[in-house]
Formats: sequence, C-alpha cells, structure tokens
Amino acid sequence: MRIFSASILSIGLIIQSCGSEKEAFKHYGPEKVDMAKAISLEEMVKQFNQNPQQDVFTFSAPIVNVCQSAGCWVNVKKSDGELLRIRFKNHFGIPPKTETGNVAYFHGVAYYDTISVELQKHFLEDGNAPKSEIDKIVSPKIEMNFEADGVLVPLSSSKKK
Repeated sequence: MRIFSASILSIGLIIQSCGSEKEAFKHYGPEKVDMAKAISLEEMVKQFNQNPQQDVFTFSAPIVNVCQSAGCWVNVKKSDGELLRIRFKNHFGIPPKTETGNVAYFHGVAYYDTISVELQKHFLEDGNAPKSEIDKIVSPKIEMNFEADGVLVPLSSSKKK
C-alpha cells in the first residue's frame, strides 16, 4: 500500500511540475505559441535573410524594451547589436510594465520595412528615450521587423501591470 501511495504521489508531483512550466508564461495574441518549435533569434534572422519567402517563425529572445504607452511593441537585440522591433498584429499588447531581460517566445511574420522619420521618433518617445537621441533621427531607414500574432511572456513579467 505504501508503494502504491508513493507512486501516486510521485505521479502527482510530475504532473504538477510539468504543468507549472506552461503556467510560468502568460499568453497574448490570437495565435498559440508552441515553445517546442522556437528557434533562436539569430537562427530566425539567418533563415529569413537566406529565404525571405519563408517568413513565418517561432523564436525566443530576451526583451530589451517595451512600449511604455500601450505595450504595443517590444524590442529584442540581434547578435549584431541592432534592435529588432516586434509589433503586435491587430494592435494587441502586453503590459507596458513588462520586465526587460526575460526571455519571451514570439510567433509571427518577419519582413523588411521603410520606417519614416516620424515613426522612428514616435517609437523612441514610446520607449522613453532621451530627447537628444530622438533629435538625431533625420532620415527614413529600412529595417527588419516582425509582426507577432502570439507571444508568451514570463509570468513574473506579466504580473506587473
């Protein structure tokens, strides 16, 4: 009987620990994100640059900063030091007070876009950048972007709203 009870207790603990991994993240957006399919940010950039027709990805990366107005975008840092802006499809958002530095999982579409001077300045304002940095923007630029339709953010980050 003790062996049977210990077995049930062990199975219960295994089930609980498996469930807690999934519960450690908060989901945002219309599309479910499968963490098991996630590749690194570097691998996503490499694959997209090699074949721009393959534009749907699931990847993971630490969040560098978050839109402080509405949580409508986040930045992650590529290996070359440049930031990749992730916007959210249909304007869903994450809490603006989401902690930076935590690894999040993103699903969506990569693309290149021309970013106007006004939009670049708007992004910097939303990120609480200093005016001196905002004033340096004088010309449009072409940059890689990502439109996420699903995001998993660590629960410790999403609790701070």
